[in-house]
Amino acid sequence: MDENSRKIKIPIEVFLKRSWPILALGAVLLVFAISALVWFAVSGKGRRTASATSTSTAEEVIEMTTTTGDLIPRSLDGVLVTPEESRLQPFAVMVENHVDARPMLGPAKANLAFEIPVEGGITRYLLLFDATSTVDAIGPVRSARPYFVDIADAFNAVYAHVGGSPDALTKAGALSGFRNLDEFSSGKYFWRSTKRAAPHNVYTRMDLLQSAADAKKWSTGHFTAWHYKDDLQAESTTGSVRGSSDGPTLKYGGSYNVAWKYDRQKNVYVRYEAGAIQKDQDGEAVTAHNVIVMSTDGSVLDDVGRLQIRTTGKGSATLYRDGKAEKIVWRRATGENFRWETVDGSDVMLNRGTTWVEVTLDQKVFATDSTSDTTATTTTQ
Repeated sequence: MDENSRKIKIPIEVFLKRSWPILALGAVLLVFAISALVWFAVSGKGRRTASATSTSTAEEVIEMTTTTGDLIPRSLDGVLVTPEESRLQPFAVMVENHVDARPMLGPAKANLAFEIPVEGGITRYLLLFDATSTVDAIGPVRSARPYFVDIADAFNAVYAHVGGSPDALTKAGALSGFRNLDEFSSGKYFWRSTKRAAPHNVYTRMDLLQSAADAKKWSTGHFTAWHYKDDLQAESTTGSVRGSSDGPTLKYGGSYNVAWKYDRQKNVYVRYEAGAIQKDQDGEAVTAHNVIVMSTDGSVLDDVGRLQIRTTGKGSATLYRDGKAEKIVWRRATGENFRWETVDGSDVMLNRGTTWVEVTLDQKVFATDSTSDTTATTTTQ
């Protein structure tokens, strides 16, 4: 070995002798790091962390929530459900309230309901059901009116009806993407009961409505959901508690007058019609966790007495919730869902569960004293 090689070797040997503890520690840390990387790759923890800390799409958020087992509010009524059940297709059914149609089937089971006057001083219901519902009979189903078409469109719902007024049918046909299910053209998704006299004998059910949506390849219709909260406690020493006031009394007229009585223990409002508790044909009482009285304006359209009712713009309303009444404001743009606001402009928080919206008009709209349910020859039932 020459002298130059010896000069190089000596410093390396000295370095190894002096530095072996540091080198050993580095080797241990390297092995630990490699093991950790392998564990993260196999377990998927690294992918989940990256997904959670990045900007997520709605689908990613739903997937993450599912892995933790969390429940989220259902769009239609705020009830807590699994993410995959939260935004399913809503179905809206036009159900009559004529005295000859009582008792009906469906009002006690609806996730959401609107009651609005039609001609003759009679009211009619738009009952909305979530796709998870298993209601086996809804009806009697009756004819469309343009303002009910507006509301069905606001929820991107499948709208089930039997014919309609000329204005309603024109509007339903003109709306882009409107899910129009008319018994006159899609009769296999309805049936006519032999136990009722026409025209109060048309019914549908949830599996038929879902079959119609599938057959017509209607994609799930989404809408802007309302805001929800948990019920107030009946008794509390630390916060707000339930009130004890009844809900509204609505003088639609005669057999159509409505009163909502508050059950403080259950924190629901029980619906009375014509002085008695309203029940479905199977005996289930109609109740609601929220009752909203929505004021708007309208006019008589024709000599039949059909109405034009405003569903866009803004107006006053009263919310009945937790045994208390609160003045609120409603807003709606064409094609959009209703928005409920406090008087200072904040979003109203509804209780989870069924909401009934009672639409009221200036009484001079009712230009006829007739108590019969007017029908047209071909388009209206």
